[in-house]
Amino acid sequence: MKKLLAILVILCLILPAAAVAEGAEEKTYWEEHPGVLAFDSYWVSGDAQIRIDAYHTDGGYEILVVEMTGENTFNSWEYLLVYDEETKSLVADKTGMKSANTFDETGMITGSEQEYEDGSARFFINDLDQLCWDDEKEDTFSATVFNRIGRFPGRYVYDRAYMEVNWAGEGLIYDVSLDWADSAFETWHWMMNGKYDPASDTLVLNGVRFFYTYKEDGELDLDADKLEEEVSAVFAFDDEGFLVIPESTDPSIMGWQYETDPVVYGMWMWEF
Repeated sequence: MKKLLAILVILCLILPAAAVAEGAEEKTYWEEHPGVLAFDSYWVSGDAQIRIDAYHTDGGYEILVVEMTGENTFNSWEYLLVYDEETKSLVADKTGMKSANTFDETGMITGSEQEYEDGSARFFINDLDQLCWDDEKEDTFSATVFNRIGRFPGRYVYDRAYMEVNWAGEGLIYDVSLDWADSAFETWHWMMNGKYDPASDTLVLNGVRFFYTYKEDGELDLDADKLEEEVSAVFAFDDEGFLVIPESTDPSIMGWQYETDPVVYGMWMWEF
């Protein structure tokens, strides 16, 4: 039986950027340390998932790793890490905490028992662009590699638009659902699917745009015209970390900056 799970959380530790000499051109942290951006993605391996969000930090990270262990149970590892320029890796020195957790049918956590809080680990990317986890406290994932699937999964909002971007659960396939409320009784709806392109860090999507009319009681007006039109689009992230649509056969969805829904930020939903 399929289950919905909302458990992967990423929090951000903000550290001040290095000062620059007076009169010198100020560089961003990412310009000075471009290797950090290579980690910015969701990573998956079997029933384990990792989220690393480089765009919301200046060299410090708080990462939560999740591994399903049963119908309603999962283990989690949380680390405070810093980027090591010499080894091109994220390093935690006795800051890791492991917990065993339970959740209910809605995905809400119902219990958590801490196992330790002094874990040390190193996360690095191998020559095949896979994330590796060198855990000094235990070797649960010492032989495991995590595959990159991009940083798109999540829920996004812009003005009267609401969008869900979901990883399909295998490969690099994604499903997208986007709604724009023209009024209380009229809604545009886009349904698209496609593939993540690691080389360009974009989603390339195709689908259909619908126009729905609703009655005063909230029911869909089946007698009204329901417009359908094929649509294609490319999703990306801009320099500010917003999700944007730089290319589309439907100009109406271009030019917007979608931000993560603050109500559900950090919660990743998909079906097992």
